[in-house]
Amino acid sequence: MKEDDIKEKNLTQLEIDNIIDETINISILSKLLKLELITEKQFFILKEKIKSFY
Repeated sequence: MKEDDIKEKNLTQLEIDNIIDETINISILSKLLKLELITEKQFFILKEKIKSFY
């Protein structure tokens, strides 16, 4: 296999931070849903807003 065939993406620190932030936010939403502090509809709306932000 040639080295040209191997494609790796080097993430910048900002991209890494954004992935971590998004994951934390989704995790918080999941816990709120599990505790029944938000509805499933609210969960999906907020999840989409988070994903579009990043």
